Amino acid sequence: MTDDNKPRYFNFAERQRQKARARQRDEERLERGEISPTELQRENMPFRKLRRDRVAIYRNKKTGEFVWMSFERKRGGEDGRED
Repeated sequence: MTDDNKPRYFNFAERQRQKARARQRDEERLERGEISPTELQRENMPFRKLRRDRVAIYRNKKTGEFVWMSFERKRGGEDGRED
């Protein structure tokens, strides 16, 4: 096996160093005023690209197509209540 073909293992210590460096960069950006706390929070959200209006629930075994569902809140009546 060449070096390229060797299995790769998760290195916990290295990952901790990467996260520490990322936190330090974030702190420096905040101190310099390059980014607001709200923008930084939005940037670091793990599911920021998740679409609530269209989520694949499962794949149909016969057709192979995804079955979609919406998780958007339904609009309530004029009194503001949700159904």
